[in-house]
This record gives sequence, structure tokens and C-alpha cells, in this order.
Amino acid sequence: MKRTELKISGMTCASCATTIEKSLSNLGGVTKAQVNLGTETATIEYDPNKVKLPDLDKAVTDAGYDVINEKTVIKIGGMTCAMCVKTNEEALKKLDGVIKAHVNLSAEKAYVTYDPKLTTVADIKKSIEDAGYQFLGVDGEETEDLGEKARIKSLKEKRNRIIIGFAVSIPLMALMYIPLNWPFPMAYFLLVVSTPVFVYISYPIFRAGYRALKNRTLNMDVMYSMGIGVAYVSSIFGTFEVILTREFLFYETAVMLATFLTLGRYLETRAKGKTSEAIKKLMGLKPKTAIVIRNKSEVEIQIEDVQVNDIVVVKPGEKIPVDGIVVDGESYVDESMITGEPIPVLKKKNRNVVGGTLNKNGVIKFKATKIGKDTMLSQIITLVQEAQGSKPPVQRIADKAVSYFISCGWEYCVV
Repeated sequence: MKRTELKISGMTCASCATTIEKSLSNLGGVTKAQVNLGTETATIEYDPNKVKLPDLDKAVTDAGYDVINEKTVIKIGGMTCAMCVKTNEEALKKLDGVIKAHVNLSAEKAYVTYDPKLTTVADIKKSIEDAGYQFLGVDGEETEDLGEKARIKSLKEKRNRIIIGFAVSIPLMALMYIPLNWPFPMAYFLLVVSTPVFVYISYPIFRAGYRALKNRTLNMDVMYSMGIGVAYVSSIFGTFEVILTREFLFYETAVMLATFLTLGRYLETRAKGKTSEAIKKLMGLKPKTAIVIRNKSEVEIQIEDVQVNDIVVVKPGEKIPVDGIVVDGESYVDESMITGEPIPVLKKKNRNVVGGTLNKNGVIKFKATKIGKDTMLSQIITLVQEAQGSKPPVQRIADKAVSYFISCGWEYCVV
């Protein structure tokens, strides 16, 4: 059995998390799927002989959500023909965390989409070299936060919808007080003005409602869609006096409701972005490179390439990259970001050092004992993420009650 985490975007409520969990659990080979709404991650335990990582990604996208993976461009040397391309692509796709791998012969580059929880650049490098080709480094290493980029884009789209919604719905409310047959058929005017705005604002709401029904889930998006949909459709019936009279005109209500719902989602997205600031600050403590001794000389390498038992050199003003034990030198180290202690601590031979702390005044050499996810800083980040996304018993009861409420409301409307 294997375990992985997927970074997911597009979730807005507990029902979204439930929808994704159902979609993943329906895959043969998945034994456990748990979605953390707070951290926007899905933790899956699965049998790699029955289901592959791309299958998990597809299950999430089929449910109507997006998986955010890392992307990188690798420079490869030694390729001469199409068979070289095929060899490298197959070697990369064999890695557990690789979602997509495309090799360009003329550019001598591999475009790789991968899950950083399962695969690192070091694993990609080893795969290429084991296939008999040269790893020439990362070309334009992906450094931007894709999750933050998606969140900013979503906020911008919601903000535009909110501005247009209020700009149109407020005048529409004023127009409702004008006699409907003076000086022109006001009902038709309201129909023409409100329709494009209503479609623009409510499209994401109806899309989310359809997505929920497609996955046989009754969530709040379904109820929202029913509410604004009934207001708009009844207005059309009233306009053309089919079944209803022109007393049933709620164009401004439909637009205003859709705008308020979008405003709520906008505020929710902003708040959710702020909850991850603490984790981002902790991640910012991690240095990206480290100086290690290789072949009796100092070499600067990526932090992912540091191995256990490597001798790491840290100079004054630099951050300690990984956990370890001092083997040479003395220096005061600022550990306030880990322990909260404002006074620097003296580190000398046989003393432990913690990754992410700041070396103050001397050069020290230490032997790496813990790297990657095993470092104290990584474990702290993991604990914070788990605490952020954990649900107290009261919240679980509330989520269950809401699901019953929606189901009962749907049955009542159908009847």
C-alpha cells in the first residue's frame, strides 16, 4: 500500500470535500481517501498494483475540481533520435509521482508534471542518468506558488462579478417602482438588461450545482441554483404572462441573490488564503541550497540533493539547511523561529542543530542526520497542516445535519 497527498483547488465547502472523497473511494484499489478542506489537500491510501497516480488525478478532475502539481523543465544531454525520447519518457513515467512527462528532442528538454510529495528533482535526475543520458540541470525551475496563483485568479473573477452584479441590480430595484406599461413595456426592458448579467454572475453557481448533481451529491450549490433559478424563471413566465402574471417579476432579486452568493464566496476565498499564511512563513524558513563537502571541496547543491551523513558547511548569516550534529567549529545560532527563545544558543562539537535556524557569527560543519520530511521543521509544518484541517466532533455533527437538511429540502421541492 502507498500513501500520497494531492493539492486540490476549487473546493468551497464540506460538501465539495465529500464529493471528492466519494470520487476517489470509487476507484478500485483505493482503501482510504480523506480530504482536508482547510489545507485543500486529499490524502489517499491506495494499492499501486490496481490504481496509478494519474488515475487519482483523473478522479478528482472528473468530480469537477483541479489538482495542482509541480511542473519543471529538465535539460537532457545525449539524445540523438526518437528512440532516445521514448526511453526517457518511459523512464520518467515509471516514477511513482510523475503525472505527465514529455520529451522534446530538438530542444533537449523534458517537461515533467509531478507530485512533490512522491517525487523530487533528485529522483528525476537519477531516472534520467539510469537510462543512460545526461541530466544537465533544471531550465527555468518552477518557483511560483501555483495554489496562490489560482486563488488570486479566482478572487479577481469573483470581484468582477460582484461589481457588475451590484452595479446592475441596484438600478433594477429602482426601476421596479416604475409603472410596467409606462412609458414602454418595462418587463421586456428588465428581461433584456438582467439576462446577460444574470448569466455572467450565476454561471459558476449553476456549474457547481450541476457538478454536484452529476456526482449524486446534494450540497448548498444545488440549493443556491434552485433559489436563483426559480426567481429568474418565474420572472420570465411573468414577463410573457405564461401561468404567472407580471406581478411575479423578480429579475432584480435573482441578480442580487447571485451577487450576494458570489460575495460570500469571495470573502470565504480570502479568509481561506489567510489561514495558510502561518504555514507559508514556516516553509519560507527552508533554505533552497546547501554547501556540502564532496571530494574534499565545498560544493553548493540544491537542498533536495543533501543526503544523510553529508558534511554540511554553514557560514555566518546563513540558514542551517537540515538537522544534524556539529562535527567542527563553534557559533551562536538563533533558534527563535523554532523554539521562541530570543537568545542565540552556542553550538559546538556534538551539539544538535535544527534546519531553518540562523547561524550568527562563526563557521560550523555538521553531519546531516535528518533530511526532507524527517527534519523538525518539516514535521512542525505537517502538524500545523493537520491541526488546521482537523474537525472537532461538533463540526462533524453539524456537517451531517446540514447534509440531511439539504436532502430533506430537495425531497420537499420535488414533491
